[in-house]
Parts: sequence; C-alpha cells; structure tokens
Amino acid sequence: MTMSLRTFNPTAMAISADTASERTYLPMAFRMKNTLLLADAGYPDFEYFANVERHHGFYIFRGTKSLNPRIVEARNGKGRVLPKLAGVKLKDITRRTNRSEVLDLKAQRGTQEFRVIRRWFTEEKRFCIWLTNLPAESYSADDIMAIYRCRWQVELLFKELKSHTNWQRFATAQKAIVDGLVWASLLALIIRRSTAMRIMPSVSLFKAAKNVDVWLLPIFECICHRAWSEITEKIDWAVCYITINAKKSQQRKSRKDITLDGIFAGLNA
Repeated sequence: MTMSLRTFNPTAMAISADTASERTYLPMAFRMKNTLLLADAGYPDFEYFANVERHHGFYIFRGTKSLNPRIVEARNGKGRVLPKLAGVKLKDITRRTNRSEVLDLKAQRGTQEFRVIRRWFTEEKRFCIWLTNLPAESYSADDIMAIYRCRWQVELLFKELKSHTNWQRFATAQKAIVDGLVWASLLALIIRRSTAMRIMPSVSLFKAAKNVDVWLLPIFECICHRAWSEITEKIDWAVCYITINAKKSQQRKSRKDITLDGIFAGLNA
C-alpha cells in the first residue's frame, strides 16, 4: 500500500501472497518528482533510490542491520564535523569508538552517495538507521527522524481496517471472495475517512471509525432507498455526532512536537 499523508487515504494498493517482495510494489520512480516517500526496512533498494533521485524525487527509508556503507563525511546531531570517522565503514563506528547519540553521515556504496542518520537508543541498547537523499542544508537529522514518524499513519490505517472494517477473519477460503471483501473494506474506509474529514478537517479518524453504523450508515440507507427528503436530517446528525465524538485527544505539551500535527507545524515554521 502507498498512503498519502495529505488525504490520509490509500493512493495505491495491491493484494499479493505474504511471501511476495514488498519492493515490487514501490511507487514508480518516474512518478516521484517533488514527492517524498517514507518506507520501512522491508523496502530498501539502492537501484530504486538512484531512479527516484534521477527523477527529482526524495525518500526516507529505515535501514537494515546489514547496511555497511563507507563514510565520506560525518557530523554529530548538532552539526559538528567528526573527521576521524571519514573513510571507515558504518559498522566500525561503535559506542566505544564514538559516543554521539545521533550521527549525520554522508555515505557511499559503490559510486552511489546518500545520507545516513543513525541514532542510539540507550534503553533498548540498539541503533536505528534511516537513509535519505534530503539535503542536510535544509533538513537536520532531527527533522529526518521527525518526518519518518509520520509513516506511523499507515500502521494506524491497517489497525483501523482490522479493528473496524472486519478484517479479522473472513468466513470463506475462496480467493476471489476474499479479494472482493478486502477491496470492499478498503472502499468503505476511504468513504468513511473522506466524509469524516469533510465534516471536520481535524477529526480523529480512528474515533470516527468506531461507530460508523450510528453516523454514516443512515446516510447510505437514504441513498439506497432514494429517501432524499430524509437525507439532510441524517447528514446534520452525522455532522453533530462527528463534531462531538470524534475530536482529537488533547496532547500533553511535552508530546505535541511528536504528533503528526506537531511535526507538520514544526516543518512549516
């Protein structure tokens, strides 16, 4: 699935065997001009990276543990140059050789150059790695990590599909019927989300999904039965219900900068 963070709806989706490679379903590189793609660790493909960059697109991908490019230039999270790290391999930079919590690295793999952000998580005692071609002059290491958090929205979308669109179990083993139910569920989600956001742009999509039978189903019943005289009343009821019951939860001040709205506000500032 490819999901838009502008509309919060899927823009492309395919159904495949669980053993199929995710890389096959990446967006076409020639369509990535002036577009930023966020993807997890199952997707990195350096040939694809090069094609995206060739078509003036951008990416942030989670790196895998096996990633080990040569470092061309190194800075810490505050931008200070670390000359001793130039020329070494990524895996050779351990907690013993460098204590920086965040490293912002220009790396090289063959003839291809890209940027690597690496952060040490003390509680979990592990590194997290992100690969990107966003320029360091415009986006700091903190910006890259914050932007990548926005990708969590696709996980929330699948949680919504499973919890509120009956994806937990299908009462059939026939592939054609299962495919049809999956596509119907996805269509229902898109309609539900689009309608809720039209009513209230700052809506909590997860809350709006919980009681669709209360606010959205009556509208569709009117449409199905061509009960046009009643539809205005049902729409007014939906607006009232969403406005009262689907507001986003108030975030603590200390957490506002890591919410989706907070990240967007920080970048736009």
